[in-house]
Amino acid sequence: MTVASTQHLRRLGLLITIVSFLVIAYATLLPEPGGPLEVHLCLICGSLGAVDAILNVLLFVPLGVGLALCGVSAKRALLIVTVVSVLIETTQFFIIPGRDATIGDVLTNTIGGTFGFVTSRYACIWLRPPPRIATVLIVAWGAIWLVIQTTAGFAFAPSIPESQYYGQLARPLGKNFAVFHGRVLAASVDDISIPNVALAESHGVRQRLLDGATVAATVIPAEPTPGIAPIVRVADADQRQIVLLAQNGADLLFSIHSGAEVLRLRPPILALPRVFPIGVLNDRAQAAALVELSGRYLSREVRLHARTSSATNGSLIPLTVSLGWTLVLPTQWFIEGTRAEVVISLIWIAVLMVPLGYWTFHFLHCFSERAVGVQILPTVFWLGSLAILGSGLGLAPEFFGLSPTPVREWLGGLAGLLLGARLVTRAKPIVDTLGLDRE
Repeated sequence: MTVASTQHLRRLGLLITIVSFLVIAYATLLPEPGGPLEVHLCLICGSLGAVDAILNVLLFVPLGVGLALCGVSAKRALLIVTVVSVLIETTQFFIIPGRDATIGDVLTNTIGGTFGFVTSRYACIWLRPPPRIATVLIVAWGAIWLVIQTTAGFAFAPSIPESQYYGQLARPLGKNFAVFHGRVLAASVDDISIPNVALAESHGVRQRLLDGATVAATVIPAEPTPGIAPIVRVADADQRQIVLLAQNGADLLFSIHSGAEVLRLRPPILALPRVFPIGVLNDRAQAAALVELSGRYLSREVRLHARTSSATNGSLIPLTVSLGWTLVLPTQWFIEGTRAEVVISLIWIAVLMVPLGYWTFHFLHCFSERAVGVQILPTVFWLGSLAILGSGLGLAPEFFGLSPTPVREWLGGLAGLLLGARLVTRAKPIVDTLGLDRE
């Protein structure tokens, strides 16, 4: 059962294909700062390899959709996607500075294009699946939901490697960091002082961080920084970042090594805004602008604090699995606990629940149309969907020691289920309008 490519679908497919080519070119063929990778035969490459893989897949999905709607055959579509990916990686390798050309990019790009082609060509199967396939889709999406929530839980949990640690106080650390031009008067992890050399008590620092130690620094700030400028940084012998207390413009940043680095996702960095002066200080003002900074990464929340002679600033940011969207963004998101983050998290949870609600209600709708089944069947399926929702929002945070999921996010997940159910009644007119008839 495949989509019949009608004239208006081909026009739509041509438009999607052209726009996809333009977006892919913009996203992949512009220079970037920094040097390229030295290894090009890796599949998941670099410290953010999983993020790059996910984004590469998503980048090529619309191209596959466009080719399918244009009526291109499967073999030709696969060839086009692969050739485009190879040409991009070759251009990056020989011409575009700062770009990482790898075999992994070719593979993930091809997977994305293929997935887009298959889901578009066989849209009837997942838009109006028979009961058996609907059951498979329900189970599959439930598993995907649980994997996403479990991954987010692990990513936000502290994961401190055992190694020799090295203190770095306001050091220049290369192109990835700006430089803190103020003075660091003192730095510590609880009662252990952090020097600007190898730490004598690496094991003690690790244990204290796992127990939720306070990372503190007393500084005399200078001008705002153009990027992340480490004030106190602890790294290990393998150059892994263990702790970071930094300035970014006028904001304070704080992070510790978590499961996100293990999974090669974007690490959570917490921010406290408007801590440092927004202008350049003269010598007299700088000498009087002493700031005491601290960050504490607990299992359920992060506490940030800053104090000057005239003001105190602080925040408490709960760590929840619904912040998982911050782990896969193209650029770093600094988590502040704002209303915008609450809204995005609600949308994230609701969107992830829509497919489960859609296929669950579609399955029940098929049985009601055929007058098959027993009265208890709808109750069983809805209870199953709610159990899947509850496992992701209830068990995953508890297992990894994160903050309990707020009631509003439970309601967001329920709203996603109901929205998915509502879309079932809208699917048939859409299928008929677009000409997605089964052949």
